[in-house]
Amino acid sequence: MVEVRILTLEPIFTQSTNTENIDKFETIIKEETKWADDANKERERIKKRQEEQEKTFKTIIISMAVVGVGIAIFLVSKIIKYIKEIRKTKKIVPEGQIEYFREIPNEEATAAEAAYLYYFDKKTAFKDNLSKIVSATILNLGLKKAISFEKDQKQNIDIVINKEIDVTKLQVEEKKIYYLLTEVEKWKNKKSKTEEGIDMISMKDIEKYAKSNDKTFLSDIDGIEVTALSANKMKQNYSREQIEIATKWENKRTAYYVAAFVSLCFGVVIIPLFTVIPSIICGILCNKLANKTRTLTQKGVNEQEKWKALKRYMEDFSLLNEREVPELVLWEKYLVYATAFGIADKVLRQLKIKYPELMNESYMMSNGYMYIYLMNRYNFERTLTTSMQKAYSAGLREKASREMASSHSSSGFRRRRRLLKWWRLRWRSEAGMGGR
Repeated sequence: MVEVRILTLEPIFTQSTNTENIDKFETIIKEETKWADDANKERERIKKRQEEQEKTFKTIIISMAVVGVGIAIFLVSKIIKYIKEIRKTKKIVPEGQIEYFREIPNEEATAAEAAYLYYFDKKTAFKDNLSKIVSATILNLGLKKAISFEKDQKQNIDIVINKEIDVTKLQVEEKKIYYLLTEVEKWKNKKSKTEEGIDMISMKDIEKYAKSNDKTFLSDIDGIEVTALSANKMKQNYSREQIEIATKWENKRTAYYVAAFVSLCFGVVIIPLFTVIPSIICGILCNKLANKTRTLTQKGVNEQEKWKALKRYMEDFSLLNEREVPELVLWEKYLVYATAFGIADKVLRQLKIKYPELMNESYMMSNGYMYIYLMNRYNFERTLTTSMQKAYSAGLREKASREMASSHSSSGFRRRRRLLKWWRLRWRSEAGMGGR
């Protein structure tokens, strides 16, 4: 809105009747002067505020630049430090490179212990192959006569538990799986109200047990990695201190990557963008240090190399020109580790080439090669591994379902409790108002 006032020295609107005979010249001049002064002051105030804002913004930019330069200098110093650390840190490598290794590196090593060394370089590989490792442990229990395998009328393979075995002769992981199988047998007999003495379970029984007793089942299966780690530590193949150092570098790597991400997202406001590249470089160097330090001991690395070489031998033995081939009795032991390493199918295909008698059921049974025959004829290893994977997955699903139901139940209970509390307060309030 614009307001206009006209001030004249002489009366020029002679025809207007809306007039007053009052002299307001001085008053009007004072008012206009005051308004002009106020307007000038407001313009000066706005101008000054803008100048202050610009000054503050420049100060912030300069401060950010100074902070950024400081951070960049700090990161560059870290880069130099990490490069020196990388040069100084020597990764533990095998003392000798082995292409093929025919002997079992450690006769006392369980399938889980061997698998822990074999899969060590990949952090989640052991857990990813857990069903194979458990299957290999079950096969080794068969070799130690703790269990045996029988075909049912439908050509499915059942596990028969030997209750007379001296369990103290079994190693820790083997005891764990043996006791798990006996628990499955007890649960099955109790559920079916079968008399004691029937010590046979099927693959389906294991799956059903895992679903109904997921907490116990998962605890037993997941505990195998812990026992395998402890065994390798006792054998001086593993050093906890070494892994703690590697974990420290991994944590630093993560922190640098997070800093780089924050710089990209909020660089202008929080951290100058030119700190992104140094942060990423620091993260890469820390990752390299983590990979260098996350190793087994020298003894463990040497044994790991032999297990890998044994795997290569089992994969390629039919192609090698050897004067002597291992006897079938040795392949029973080989197949335990081949199952843990995930190459049992490939090994069995090669066994058919070198050992024609493998297809002769009467020969295999009479010489005690029961489970090699079952593995070859009925894909027993694959069935066993698949069943263990299904059982483990069923246990995980049941655990997740139970935890979700518990969460919803707890949440619903809290909502009902809050509603009941609100209703009680309202009832008391209304009762109090009625009383007054």
